[in-house]
Amino acid sequence: MPQTDDWQYDPIFERELTTRRPAGGTIRSVEIAQLPSSEWIINVRVSWRDDKWLNVCLWEQPTIKTYKRLSSAIRHVVFDYGYEDDHIRVVPNKECSNRVAF
Repeated sequence: MPQTDDWQYDPIFERELTTRRPAGGTIRSVEIAQLPSSEWIINVRVSWRDDKWLNVCLWEQPTIKTYKRLSSAIRHVVFDYGYEDDHIRVVPNKECSNRVAF
């Protein structure tokens, strides 16, 4: 699993997880990590990209997609990406004190 202080990975566009997912492609693992800014990001491992960790980016831009609340990120993973196969690992940042981010 990735470490919270080492959260920068290769990007994967959100469209590749939704409308342009390869036939038979699956999301193997999901991690939602909190940044020092209190925002949350989604990291995934997918079957068609050598099972390495990837940062979920905006639809067609290499900008990491961030969420203000953990619940929003979880809803996005379950409803938009259709991930229901396994656990979602949550990694809070110990330096953050923003309780609203949860």
